[in-house]
Order: sequence, then C-alpha cells, then structure tokens
Amino acid sequence: MRTWVVPSLILAVAATGAFSASEKEGGFALAVAPVGPSNPRNSEAAIILLKDSTLLLGWTEFYADNGADHGPARISGLVSKDGGRTWSGKYTLVENDGGCNVMEVNFLRLKDGRIALFYCQKNSEEKDCRVMMRSSADEGKTFTNPKLLSPANKYTGLTNGRSIRLKTGRILLEAWENGDSYCCLSDDDGETWHDSKRVKPEKGECWEPAAIELKDGRVLMLLRTGLGGQYKTVSADGGETWSVPVATQLEGTAAPVSLSRIPSSGEILSVWNHNPGASQRNPFTAAISKDEGETWVNFRNIQDKPDDAWAYPAVTWVDKRALLTYFNYTGGLSLWLESIPADWFLK
Repeated sequence: MRTWVVPSLILAVAATGAFSASEKEGGFALAVAPVGPSNPRNSEAAIILLKDSTLLLGWTEFYADNGADHGPARISGLVSKDGGRTWSGKYTLVENDGGCNVMEVNFLRLKDGRIALFYCQKNSEEKDCRVMMRSSADEGKTFTNPKLLSPANKYTGLTNGRSIRLKTGRILLEAWENGDSYCCLSDDDGETWHDSKRVKPEKGECWEPAAIELKDGRVLMLLRTGLGGQYKTVSADGGETWSVPVATQLEGTAAPVSLSRIPSSGEILSVWNHNPGASQRNPFTAAISKDEGETWVNFRNIQDKPDDAWAYPAVTWVDKRALLTYFNYTGGLSLWLESIPADWFLK
C-alpha cells in the first residue's frame, strides 16, 4: 500500500482530509513543499536525476504573502538521496530578477554534461513575460549565464516539466504566446534557437503545450484549450510545422497535461484534469496510449476527493516509478510528490 508522508509543517493540511488515500501498491506521497508563513503557494515543479543518482527538485516558491500568478516568486530547489522519500538542503536556483517573478522550471541534460534550466521571467502582468535559459556545470548547485529565448516586451509562456531531446539531437521546448502554441528549437545544444511555426485549433486559442517524440520520429503535441479538452497536433519535420489540431479523448476544462513514456513498456502516459464542465480542477486523472497517441485507455483517477483540486502535473521516471509532482488547492497551494509504480497505470 502507498505510504503517506506528512511533514510537521502540513499537519493542519492533513487534518482537513485534503487527500484521499487511494491504494497504489508500492508507492508513496508527501507534501514536499508545504505552504508556510508568508509563503502561500508552492507550485509548478520539475525533477531531474543527477549523475550520482541524487534527485534535484525545482519549483516556484511564492513569498511576500502573495500567491497570485503575478506575485513575487523565485525558483527554489531541494535534493533527495533516497529516491524521493525525503528531501533536504533547500536553496535558490534562480532568484527573482523579474518585475513580478520567475517561474515554470524545466530541466534538460545537455550533451556536454551541463544541466539546462528553462524558465519564465515575468516582468508585468500582461505585456512582458520572457522565456529564459540558464545552465549548470556543477550538477545543479548554481545556474548561470542567463539567455533570452523569446522577444522582450511580449507575453510568452512556458509550463513546468517540459523540454525534450529528439533522436536527431534537436532540443524542443514547448511555449505559447497570444493564444498560439509553438516550440523553441535548438540544433546546437542550446547555443542558438529558432521558433517553429505557430499552431492553434480552428475554433479557439491554446496554451501550455506538451510534446513527446513518437516511435516513428514524428512529434506529438497536446494543447490546453477552452474547447472541452486537450487537442492534438503532430509534426513530421522535427517540430518545425504542425498539423491542424483535433480533439482527443482527454476531455476536461482548460488545464495543462503532462506527457511521458513509460520506460518499461513503451506506452505514453498522460496526466490531466478529466473534468469536462466542472468548476474546479477535479478529478486528477491518468490514461495511457498503446498506439502512439491515437487512442487512450486505462483512465484512472490519481486524486478525486470532492473538496479539493489539483493542477500542473510533471512526471520524471526513476526505477520503474513515475515521480509525479503537482499542487493542491485546499489549505493553500502546497507542492506534492507521488511515487507511482508503472504497473498501476497499466492495470
């Protein structure tokens, strides 16, 4: 049975019954960054495995008693040496050098061994949000050399837990701006970048895309929409251009999805809010695709307690386990981590 770890700082949250204890054999869950005094929100996280098998977690830490999307926030980090069961050594990955905040952490290992960190520098509420890149040559202890990947004075966004490397070596970073989705592309390991063609559904806008390379080399990208669920678009040229988006079985209100491939069996895993017509982000659901994103099966709710909601999933696979991060809403926006065995998604 899954073990629930409740640090002392979240006893008040746990006492409210904020989470159901559904059984996931061999898994565990914990509030890895619970809210605290003047810290009303910990959200949008990503994890990377370091060379010594330590896990590095980065997330958006809101401070100054303001948890709004444009409130002051930095990107903070924790490390785990036991597969995610315990975390320690909190430090700052990127200090707030924006007019509002920095947020939406994404990690990627570069060919020369450095770690790339992609994030947003938000300088205003509506007009200036920039896609940034830093790198670390010391396994995540410091991230330096900030580089601008999107134009200044435009509101360009990312989402957490994104960025992939294709078989060709190309880096693909999912982005959005003004109701369109696209990708920042690099063929020289992050030295230079160019943008793909923009894409959006015929009947509406889209945001916060998530991409994955298919077995035949094409790229599948899912789009957050307000049209009843995730829309699908496919690229046959490494993310340069995209097909006309179409609706998928991943129905729900406007919220982002996470995409990953189950290493042990090859299916594509999606995690999103399967809540068509709902007023809150509940339930929080997983499904798998056995045919490279054409259809989806094994719909299972990860969380579904009626008095809470969950959002912004990201998955890192370690030892046949999905390390899934997300935040909940009841009792303040605390960041949670669940370790879920691959077999649970396949049943």
